[in-house]
Amino acid sequence: MDKNKIEVEHCPFCGTNSYYHQTKSMTLQYKSIPITVKQPGFWCDNCGEGVIGGADRKTTQKELQALRAEIDGLLTPDKIKKIREKLKLTQLNASEIFGGGVNAFSRYERGETPIPKPLSQLLIILKNHPNLLEEIN
Repeated sequence: MDKNKIEVEHCPFCGTNSYYHQTKSMTLQYKSIPITVKQPGFWCDNCGEGVIGGADRKTTQKELQALRAEIDGLLTPDKIKKIREKLKLTQLNASEIFGGGVNAFSRYERGETPIPKPLSQLLIILKNHPNLLEEIN
């Protein structure tokens, strides 16, 4: 755990003064496959419980989405971005061509939203055959 702790009055779980903003290693599972991440949040040194807020959640979101994508046979956030750039598309252009809304590709590439399987498969085809983009554009 971090040495740079910011104390909060009382732990909401056990009531002690052992509740700090710090980073803790956590092992999570997705479809029985574990991943260990360094998760910031407010953690209690006494009872071990914690609260992970929005900004803290975002620090591990992309890493977790990449694991889920690999397990589910989908493109990871980084691979989505590489393919989009190989096709010379902005995030806005890609969203206009493939749908999903104005910010869809931004959310896919940040790991906030999983890419739909059909779109993942189409991007793999376009990565290997970029000339086919002209047919759907």
